[in-house]
Amino acid sequence: FMKKKRGFTLVELLAVIVILAVILIIAMPKISDVIKNSKEASLETTAKLIASQAEKKYTENQILDGSSVIKCSDVAKISNADYESCNITFDSKGNAKVTIVGKGKFEGLQVVDGTKDSAKASVKKDVVETAAKYFSYEEVEGGISITGYQVGTVSNVEVKDANMCKSYLQSKFEFTEGQATTLCTTNQAVDGVTLQQAVSKGYILSSDYETAGLKVTYENGGGTDVVIPSQIDGKTVVAIGEGAFTTRGVIPTLTAYNNDYKVGLLSNNSNNKYEIKQLAIGGGTHTAGLGITSVVIPNTVIEIGKGSFYDNKLTNVIIPGSVTSIGDAAFANNQITSITFPDTPITVDCYAFDGNPIMEDQSYSFPSNVTVSCVKN
Repeated sequence: FMKKKRGFTLVELLAVIVILAVILIIAMPKISDVIKNSKEASLETTAKLIASQAEKKYTENQILDGSSVIKCSDVAKISNADYESCNITFDSKGNAKVTIVGKGKFEGLQVVDGTKDSAKASVKKDVVETAAKYFSYEEVEGGISITGYQVGTVSNVEVKDANMCKSYLQSKFEFTEGQATTLCTTNQAVDGVTLQQAVSKGYILSSDYETAGLKVTYENGGGTDVVIPSQIDGKTVVAIGEGAFTTRGVIPTLTAYNNDYKVGLLSNNSNNKYEIKQLAIGGGTHTAGLGITSVVIPNTVIEIGKGSFYDNKLTNVIIPGSVTSIGDAAFANNQITSITFPDTPITVDCYAFDGNPIMEDQSYSFPSNVTVSCVKN
């Protein structure tokens, strides 16, 4: 008689399932890495292609009409479902740099200043709103207008990576290895300046903290990297007022808040909740910026007022699509090399970006949807 074939026992089946589960656990990270690398490579390739096509378009425009305004949509078919924003800038020789912020299948990724030859995708940093208590405001039609901001003071500078710190100081400021080592590994000063003082005085910008291997902590203020909330006290932020981020702004006195803060524009009265600065933009008593090195403007803001970010340390600005007007000297006297405008109609005062490197480049011109107007004060 033939013997019956024995089937798998329950123990054997469970063993097979466990083995398959282990294989799956081992394989999943590798599969995730493949997907991640594929997305990064795709975004990098897109940036390179846009930069290459943009340079060709730039050359054509210079021959035909001299225009240097080229949008990503002019040279590539990009889907609004996959890209939050795309911006092209050119240097004086017509070399293009492309910045892309992804969404959808590219959510969380970005390429900053990619060229036709080189583009690197990186993880987009989470944006955390600056605490509302560091802003003052006044009520206007439709919501509130920011009238002032408290930067605070640098309370601590921690060197997270001494080698990065030393390399940064040597390349950026041409310190000797000995001087860089002193600043990055001790609390001693070099030429009368400590590392904390260098940060406080704005010699080291917040955009360089990571490159320099530093962690900077502020007290009694929101710091120089500002993310303006879209709402404060349940009121929508629809405007940034005149001189808000300068020494003429209305500065909250934090001791008045204790643990439960309230913000609002108060006149100079007996309760002394705010210190009122009566200074003028472009004349009279000198107005200085607060050392702001980056700002994220919410897409609820409609108007950016006169001199609002005057004389700060901004290097790039992204204007949200909600903005319809930018006032005189709003971003004047910064260090701006890149401006990202929305595709929607917007009116900009002719001196709004005066005194920035981008305006010194004779090839720069505003996009066609931007109306440039000089308003007499």
